Amino acid sequence: MEKSMEQRWQLKDYVFAALMTVGLAVTAKVTQPFASAIPLPGATTIAWAPFAAIFLTLGMARLRRSGAVALIAGVLALILGIISWTISAFLVAALLAAELVGLVSGGFAGKTTRLVANMVFFAATCLTGWFIGVTFLRGTPVGDLAAQWLTQPWVLVPAAMVSALAGAVGWWLGEQIVFQLQRAGKLDVAR
Repeated sequence: MEKSMEQRWQLKDYVFAALMTVGLAVTAKVTQPFASAIPLPGATTIAWAPFAAIFLTLGMARLRRSGAVALIAGVLALILGIISWTISAFLVAALLAAELVGLVSGGFAGKTTRLVANMVFFAATCLTGWFIGVTFLRGTPVGDLAAQWLTQPWVLVPAAMVSALAGAVGWWLGEQIVFQLQRAGKLDVAR
């Protein structure tokens, strides 16, 4: 049965989204040591993207409609807002960018839409993290480093592109899982 934009969210949708949120949180925690080795603020998502995109892809494939990324990443942004408003801010900016892709495409039912949404999400996390560092964290080591990179766009633009490509790798892994779950009859997904 094809989910339409008008169909109401059900409890099982919220539960599935919550599980994907847990996946995002766990991957963020696991990749934190690797992310902290990346000196460019915002580009730390390069370490997180290949793993987090798996859960974003699964969530988008299962929920299919606009609002799926907001439901998954929005809850994570709220939770992490307790720790740092900057993390919440770049997650909200990224989810809005990904939701715009879903809105324009009429949802996340298509593989290409999920790919583009993942790439946009992780490129946006990179750029927004850098922007927040430059704008709001001046005078701190992170903010000063972000400001230093401001004068070096040959580093920032490739970092955003690598973050998007890392999201694409995660999307591919996620689609492989979606395919296997669909073959096993465990996931009803429009392909």
